This record gives sequence, C-alpha cells and structure tokens, in this order.
Amino acid sequence: MRRGRLAALIAMAAVCNPCVANSNLCWEQAGARYGVDPLLLYSIAQKESRLRNDAVNRNRNGTEDVCMMQINSTHFAQLAQWGITRERLLADPCICINVGAWVLSSNYSHYGVEWRRGIDWQGVGAYNAGTAENSAQQARRERYWRDVESIYRGYVGR
Repeated sequence: MRRGRLAALIAMAAVCNPCVANSNLCWEQAGARYGVDPLLLYSIAQKESRLRNDAVNRNRNGTEDVCMMQINSTHFAQLAQWGITRERLLADPCICINVGAWVLSSNYSHYGVEWRRGIDWQGVGAYNAGTAENSAQQARRERYWRDVESIYRGYVGR
C-alpha cells in the first residue's frame, strides 16, 4: 500500500519538478538501505525544500543546506570521503535522497533506536535541529517533527 502511495505522490510531484519523476526507485532504495520509511523521507523533503533538488539555503551560523533533503554543509567533509560533493548533491536527486536517509538513520542511532523499528520522531526532529541537549533545541526538534509528522500522516492517511 505504501509503495503505491509513494508512486502516486511522485507522479503528482513530477508535474512540478522533473527531478522527482526519475527518483521513485531512489526513495525505496534509500529507505531500505538505511532502515527508514521512504514516505517519511519524502515528507522531510517536502518540508525542507518542497521537493526542489536545486534548493540552497544559507544559515545564520554560516553553514548552508543544499538539495531537496537540505543536507547541511557540516556533513561535506565526511561525504567527501565517498566522493560526494555539494555539486553532486545538487545535480543528482538520488544521491541527495540517500544522504538524507543516512543523516536520518544516524539521528536514529544517536537516540538509541534500532534500525527498522519504526519512526523515531526525536530523530526526525534532529534532522533539522541537531542533537544538542538543551531546552531550546528540544523545542525546535519538537516543532520540526510535528510539521513533518503532519505531512507524513497526510500521505499515509492516518
């Protein structure tokens, strides 16, 4: 059922964004590889960039977020080990989706959630607000995860 919904969502989004049209398999593969729900990844991309792989956001702290998954530049040095550059993230939606899934999976691990054990909303919140343990960051994580959860629930129909 979820696979069908994802395909339908991607078909609708492709009308507005041709990059998404070719990425159906990418969402599924990234989700399977990193143990996260592809519809959740899609929901995060919707929240982060409205599924625009050319999205670039400059942050107040001097970092930037790129591609539809809004990968933060703090990850660039580590990604370079695997030949993934800022330019590749912006040019290849599949690479962007996979890196987003990697970031989300890393957040799940940070909070002690086992791979493939459902959605960890704290980890989803950390996708945007980081893992720093203070009340301001916790509030940012919660606001973000509630937004993503609302988008996700709309897609899965619950």
